[in-house]
Amino acid sequence: MSTVALAPHTATLGLSRSLFTAEEVAQALAVSETLVRQLTLSGDIPCRRIGRLVRYAQADVDAFVSRCDERGY
Repeated sequence: MSTVALAPHTATLGLSRSLFTAEEVAQALAVSETLVRQLTLSGDIPCRRIGRLVRYAQADVDAFVSRCDERGY
């Protein structure tokens, strides 16, 4: 099973961060931010919406990569 190396940041409260921006996901996958947003709209990568903010969970990105490994993309 492949995992994507999203760098965990530490928030000011000392909590390990588990949600990432589209830009961070794009950098980790070496794709464009536009592609990440297209994959979100198609339902391939689920996102979390917090108000107007869109964030991605590490587990969802890892699951997407695993599906790509199994069937290709």
